[in-house]
Parts: sequence; structure tokens; C-alpha cells
Amino acid sequence: MEYQTTLAANETIAITLGNFDGVHLGHQNLMHELQKTAQALNCKPVLVTFSPHTLMVVRPDLDVSYLTTLEEKLALTQSYGGIADDIVIHFTPAVAAMSAAEFLDRLREQFTIKALVVGANFSLGHKRQGNVAFLEQYGQQHGIVVRAIPLEEAEQIRISSTHIRTLVGEGRITEANELLGHPVMIRDVVRHGDHRGRLLGFPTANLIPEAHKLLPANGVYVVRVSTQDSILSDGEHRPPVYNGVANIGIRPTFNGKERIVEIHLLDVSPDLYDQRLTVNFIARLRDEQRFSGLEALKSQIQSDVQQARQILHTGGELE
Repeated sequence: MEYQTTLAANETIAITLGNFDGVHLGHQNLMHELQKTAQALNCKPVLVTFSPHTLMVVRPDLDVSYLTTLEEKLALTQSYGGIADDIVIHFTPAVAAMSAAEFLDRLREQFTIKALVVGANFSLGHKRQGNVAFLEQYGQQHGIVVRAIPLEEAEQIRISSTHIRTLVGEGRITEANELLGHPVMIRDVVRHGDHRGRLLGFPTANLIPEAHKLLPANGVYVVRVSTQDSILSDGEHRPPVYNGVANIGIRPTFNGKERIVEIHLLDVSPDLYDQRLTVNFIARLRDEQRFSGLEALKSQIQSDVQQARQILHTGGELE
């Protein structure tokens, strides 16, 4: 079983494990409980996750889209879950075929595990046979404290990555953000485009996220944009955060075909080429549409920018 980790050798740890796609409020609650458990046992809290997403291996027939890339997930885990260390297991058909006991045995061969914190509906291993009852029995046999945490709910709807993916795919950003406990986000490197936005008077930074990254529905959004690692909330140095407007789509006015993310920053024009940006989606303004010409498009962008300023100034929301 191959893995990468931030841990030093011989560290005693408490773990939680799963895909944690989106690092939503339910995940964050689990991570906070992990911190408490680790502190009580005088060991280090550690996130155990998988790359690629387990569904991409278990169900290769599915077109899997995820809320967060591995890089985004680990950054959000540190910022919102308070967990700085991780073990990333390379998920393969061989790992998927392991029983829960075999998987945990392999993990214990490499790490000194004092506790395991999971959600109440958690299951592990081939055919998901390693449920909480199994984990509690395994823990008793091997001196591991097992804690099962009740699932987080919002207005009687259980918070789940699946439900949030549906909201994001439909462009319902405000609802998704409430369940995530942080903005829907994209983190990627700015690519060179055709500079058409600059000719319109609205220069843009262009992102082409990886193939399986779930983007909000095509349309125009209010965003906040930062550079480098400013997603992390506990660092002393915080790069600037810019207000902006983002268009997701194929740019039908120009007969585009490739789906890209174009970001126009308000009031500033920094050189962002080849920089890694974190784009936080705040609210949805409208659908993507085809315009009769450049002047009509320019007029609509001006209206979008004005509306974005109002939302960002008042802290209001629009969908």
C-alpha cells in the first residue's frame, strides 16, 4: 500500500479517514472532534485520505466530478478543520479489494494509531463491511479508541458531499456555501488566453481546472480572489484578496468550445500570469448568454460589475 505523509517517523497519532470531498461542515465537525480526542490522548491528529477519489477506482464507469482537488482538500482541512498533518493513500484496485481488517493491519504496520474518529454511517474495506460495530471490535483488540460522531444536519437535510455537488452543478452557490461552511472554490494556475477581455476593457485571468474538478454551472459569479497560500487562515503573511467577477462557460458570443473560467478583478490589474489563484465564489449573477455584438456584451459586463460591487459592499447575496 503506497502512501505519502507529512508525519515524521514514530509519531503517535489519532486518525480520521475518508474522501472528505469539499471539507464541508460535517467533515469539519469530525475534524474538531479528532483534535479533542488527540489532545486527550496526547498524540497528533491526522487526516487519512485517498488519491484518486475512491469512486474513480471502484466505479470506473461513472463520470466522477469532485468538489475539491487533493491540494484544495488538504489546504481546507488545515484552514477549517485545524488538521495540519495527513496520510494520502494511493487508492488502487488492490487497496479497494482489501478487507477492513487487512487495510487497518497495513496501516498499523506503518503508524502507531491510538484513536480512530469516524462518522456514525462510516464503513471501510471491501464491500464496505468495516462498519462502526466492526471498528469498535477491532479497536478493542488492538488498543485503539474508536469514536463515532453523529452526522451533521442543516434544516433536517443531512450535509453530504453528494448533495453539495448537486447544488454546485446547478449554480446554487449560496446554498452550497452554507453547507460547506466556506465558499465554493477553485485553485489553479493562470493561463494565457486570447486577450479578448483586455480589448473589451475588462482584462481577465483565465483558468482551466483539471478534468474532474466540478465547476459551478455556466454563468457569471461574484468572486473573491487571492494568490499563493492565502486560503490558510493562521499564517502571519496574507497576500491581498481581490474582488472580482467570474464567467464560467464557453463564451458563446465568440463561438467558443472549451469550457474555461475567466476572472475580471475590480479596480486592479496585477500581473497574474503563471500565478496560482484561489477563487472563492460568493454569489451567482446570471446565466451565460450569447450577445449580438461586442457593445452589448460590454454593456452587460458593466452591469455585472456594478451588481457585484453592491453585493460585495453590502455582504448581500443574489441567486
